[in-house]
Amino acid sequence: MFSLAKSTTARSVASNTIYQALGKVVTMTVTIVTTILVTRVFGREGYGEFNLMQGFPGIFFIIADFGLNAIATRELSLDWQKAGKYFSNILLIRILISTVIFLITYIALAFFPYSDSLKFGIRLSSLLILVQALIATTNIIFQVKLKYLYSTAGLVIGSLFVLAFTLLGVYFNWGVVWISFGYVLGGFLAFLVCLYFVKKLGVVLKLSYDKVLWRYLFLQSLPIGLMFIFSQINFRSDSILLSVLPLPADFNLPNTEAVALYGLPYKIFEVLLVIPTFFMNSVYPIFVRHMSESKEKIKSTFLKASGILIVSGLLVGTVGFVFAPQIINALGGSEFIESIAVLRILLVGIFVFYLTQPVSWLIVTLGHQKYLPAVYLISAVFNLSLNIVFIPRYGFYASAYLTWVSEILILMLLGAFALKSWNKKYEKA
Repeated sequence: MFSLAKSTTARSVASNTIYQALGKVVTMTVTIVTTILVTRVFGREGYGEFNLMQGFPGIFFIIADFGLNAIATRELSLDWQKAGKYFSNILLIRILISTVIFLITYIALAFFPYSDSLKFGIRLSSLLILVQALIATTNIIFQVKLKYLYSTAGLVIGSLFVLAFTLLGVYFNWGVVWISFGYVLGGFLAFLVCLYFVKKLGVVLKLSYDKVLWRYLFLQSLPIGLMFIFSQINFRSDSILLSVLPLPADFNLPNTEAVALYGLPYKIFEVLLVIPTFFMNSVYPIFVRHMSESKEKIKSTFLKASGILIVSGLLVGTVGFVFAPQIINALGGSEFIESIAVLRILLVGIFVFYLTQPVSWLIVTLGHQKYLPAVYLISAVFNLSLNIVFIPRYGFYASAYLTWVSEILILMLLGAFALKSWNKKYEKA
């Protein structure tokens, strides 16, 4: 009986990881085609602007999440009867948070040294904050029920719309502003599809305000939400800094082109980071259940997950490093030759990112997410400060190195706090 349950769990994790991966293959293909079209038709300058339009709101995607998914998944994995209540309230919370972030972004852009057309494009694309928040809320249900096939269906349909919109935009020469806006429309379509499947799973949407639940969710998710904010500063501030800080004189590049040369390999790097994310999305509910069963079971699950991810990270990094010239040439062409070195620098340390995921989710599972904000605040200050110092000297090469050096710092801090959390949880065991 135990072996059968174990086999079923393994199959469930594997199948849901595969579903997410298949969805990502489609979205990645759309990203690749869009990147090729934008780089070829609009050049480095155009791709640099497109990258900022996508990247600027991208800073806030995970802030709008604010850790609510992790808390809701933990609660609903133990009591599914609360699904409708949690889903409806979190959706309303996310709409409000996204609206506030959008307004702040809209006003803040007035102080950036961008052209009016670039500011307009970023503001228009900032609606992605709301769209991504809506999609993320449906993922709570799919994660708890391990039904990522439904999430994948929504993303695939939305991505195919984005592809069609991009092709039309290039054919009719709409410009990068409207090509970027196509992602907003495609994302909203994906949300509608996901919402249909949420209802199919028996969850009724009824936007409501439950004061007690809102307070509980806020207090529980605050540490993770702060972690997300600091991690986004750590992970995405480099592109913004490259767009405004002075660059080395020998680069002989305008800032938007520097953003393009860094943004292309960074986009590839981001795509490769979804592997541990998807894997842990499937494993996290298992973490929760196994922790409630025994110390030995959660320990075994954690070690197996970590082992799988570190091997995967080393494999992905090695293959990507070897084929970096071909990958960059296929996506950007000869104008992006400098991006090869950037991609290789990023991939040298990608395995560290694969290892931090299970460690951070173990801390959340053990109920000690209060440690996470401090970890990512320290890393954010470290990363931001060094980027400000070294970008004017070494440009995007410094940012590439600092990306995974900062992650090593995160891993060390997470390891220390994971051990502390473990001892607190099981010191009487």
